Amino acid sequence: MSLLEIEGLTHSFGENLLYKNADFSLNRGEHIGVVGQNGTGKSTLIKICTEQIMPDAGRVTWQPNTSVGYLDQYAEIEKDMTMQSFLKSAFSSLYQLEREMAMAYEKAAMGDMEYLSLAAKHQEQLEIHDFYSIDTQIEQVANGLGLLAIGLDRPIDQMSGGQRAKVILAKLLLEKPEVLLLDEPTNFLDKEHITWLSDYLSGLDNAFMVVSHDYAFLEKIANRICDIDNDSITKYYGTYSEFLRKKRF
Repeated sequence: MSLLEIEGLTHSFGENLLYKNADFSLNRGEHIGVVGQNGTGKSTLIKICTEQIMPDAGRVTWQPNTSVGYLDQYAEIEKDMTMQSFLKSAFSSLYQLEREMAMAYEKAAMGDMEYLSLAAKHQEQLEIHDFYSIDTQIEQVANGLGLLAIGLDRPIDQMSGGQRAKVILAKLLLEKPEVLLLDEPTNFLDKEHITWLSDYLSGLDNAFMVVSHDYAFLEKIANRICDIDNDSITKYYGTYSEFLRKKRF
């Protein structure tokens, strides 16, 4: 099932034509690595998908109500926010549901029994979405990206640029959107954390598009390759090494 359809995409950057009447689709469950020479428009394609850039021509259509997570390494964060509070904000809708459940139980305790079934429904939803394992989920992702050693209570404004970028990536992974759009996510990770991220992404049921020059990383995570070359966008089915063989012949 198609989550994203791009049709007739044409866009130039200055005098450089990136795509001409190009088509592309992202389907449910596809793990796509985006490749191409420098300057071909890999990052631009991601920004077109997120409407940060409007193309010169063409149509970009997302399936309605698709949740999309974009890795913005420069996102603004409240100065006094700790890493833990920022990561917990990935579950803000569940914390709101917990508050509504507590209010419903209070009203039921006061004799308004119609709220008892509502509270029970809220609790069921919290359990379905693993609300009671949030702290464990945060620790697992933070540890995988090398953040636990910094301390979850560390204010984000006291972190280096690389540490801050890791925290933003961690929150995005915890949010588990239907589609992840990642532009060079390994730039600020060491080998151990790249290995953890590749294992995490390859195990996802959800779709993603990843721009990366780390071809060993792409080999592990991608089951499709989006190749931007000669003003066109071509999707190849298979791993990165399979893409190389198919393109060569």
